[in-house]
Amino acid sequence: MVLKNQNGSALIICLLSLAVLSALGTAALMVSTTNQTIAGNYRKQSQAFYVAEAGLQYALAAIKDDMTWRGDTSYSTTRDDMIIGNITASYEVTTYDSSNDSYGVYDTLIPGGYIKLVSEGVFQDSTQTVETMVSISPDDTSVIADSKDKAVITSGGNTGSGIHVVNGYDDDGNLASDMVETYATLPTVNQDALRTFADYSFSSLTNTEVSNSLSGQTDFFKDAPQNDQPYIIHVSGDVSIGGSSDVYGIIFVEGTSVVLSGSVRIHGVIYAPNASITTTINGGGSPGDQPVMGQVISGTGGVHASGNHADVQLVQDYVDAFNNFGGAVVNVDPAPGSWRQY
Repeated sequence: MVLKNQNGSALIICLLSLAVLSALGTAALMVSTTNQTIAGNYRKQSQAFYVAEAGLQYALAAIKDDMTWRGDTSYSTTRDDMIIGNITASYEVTTYDSSNDSYGVYDTLIPGGYIKLVSEGVFQDSTQTVETMVSISPDDTSVIADSKDKAVITSGGNTGSGIHVVNGYDDDGNLASDMVETYATLPTVNQDALRTFADYSFSSLTNTEVSNSLSGQTDFFKDAPQNDQPYIIHVSGDVSIGGSSDVYGIIFVEGTSVVLSGSVRIHGVIYAPNASITTTINGGGSPGDQPVMGQVISGTGGVHASGNHADVQLVQDYVDAFNNFGGAVVNVDPAPGSWRQY
């Protein structure tokens, strides 16, 4: 009779059903909550990624606008905030340049002609980082600078010790009075291009820098036999070289003074547009041993011969190379395959 009594079985079945349904409901709620958390995290990470990309694109645009741009703040960093909805997000971009440490960042693993951009985006508690390498190269369709085929071009005069002046020789080695042009308008030069493509950068150029950094350089061109890529030396200050040194390349001087003494020889182009002090060329050599083989371009201070045979001989190949790089239009492009996210 006990076995045949089914009173209360419906209640048990209902309780079991409720338990199963509760378990299913709890599982569904947990799945829903987890999905919401995942979706929220994905949204924050996506927003952080987009913010980081915004920083990267800002830096690319800044470099295309000014090839010497390396950041808005010290140590090659740029930081900015933006509002997404009612939430403040931010990015920080750091530039890494292999050419020199003028901007506070130095990375020998980055090849010449490249800049690495690293942008970190922050949105709430999520951080995303993107980076790319930027290639900077001369455009084959570049305009050229308009330096004339003269041994000396200066916006000042030509003076010297006693009766001496700076002598100008043509490309064939013949002394010619029209090879020195004084009180002239200096050529129009893309100075940013010279800074960007500089192989060497110095705060000043003295015998120390020549001995330590330039002693192994023995040719104006760095890719013989093609002979179209000159060495470029950027000097943010003054130049004072003496002794028996030989210096090769385009020397872009932003300071106010250039002094060549002793038996020093320059094989290239001295471009010193801000030289308000006379560009002094030693005349201690002998005929056929010109202190400058190439060209001298100097500012209002003019040129000054410190003795006889303060000679400058035009070398047309050097002037042509200077014109090509001095007028360079520059390509700024992300390097293929260098973009990554982490």
